[in-house]
Amino acid sequence: MRNISNKYKTDKEIEMKKAQNKQMVKTGNNAEMQKGSVNALMVQDGEIQDITLNEAEVESLLYMIEMEKMALDIYDALYELTGIEDFDVISNSEQKYYDKLLEVASKAGVDTTTISDEAGVYTNSEIQDLYTTLLAQGSLSSEDAVSVGILIEQTDIADLQSALEDTDITLLGGVYSHLLDASQNHLATFESIA
Repeated sequence: MRNISNKYKTDKEIEMKKAQNKQMVKTGNNAEMQKGSVNALMVQDGEIQDITLNEAEVESLLYMIEMEKMALDIYDALYELTGIEDFDVISNSEQKYYDKLLEVASKAGVDTTTISDEAGVYTNSEIQDLYTTLLAQGSLSSEDAVSVGILIEQTDIADLQSALEDTDITLLGGVYSHLLDASQNHLATFESIA
């Protein structure tokens, strides 16, 4: 898991940032390219046309792609082991967000060729270790599996809040806002069956 500090702002400030990002997704951003950025952002008729990402945003995006993939892979495995339908439903949601993040990366020209399509295989060694640990823990019992789901969503929420803090108002921030909302819903689902 990422070393998350409490550097992000209050819940109210995070909600304001999310609202700004969602508005930016709706209206588009015609800002000029910034030094050190990749491409330029334009949302036109709801379609991603091009995206501006600075170096930190590229790093964050690659991390989030692999974290979404890890959640997807673990939820698929835990569904197979436990038969708990919520894992299957949430896995389908994770797949959609994983695909959306890959789309953003592609439009921004971010190289994702090192990201494996194979379940349980990650470029980021931290995520690889986390996958191995969480899958082993979740395989112990149905209760442990649900606890792993809760932990993954809590981690996603912290990571996304941090990413939103560090991301300018762009389409990427809008995607992160949607991911944050989804993670909060997933967490509530897992907590309801714990």
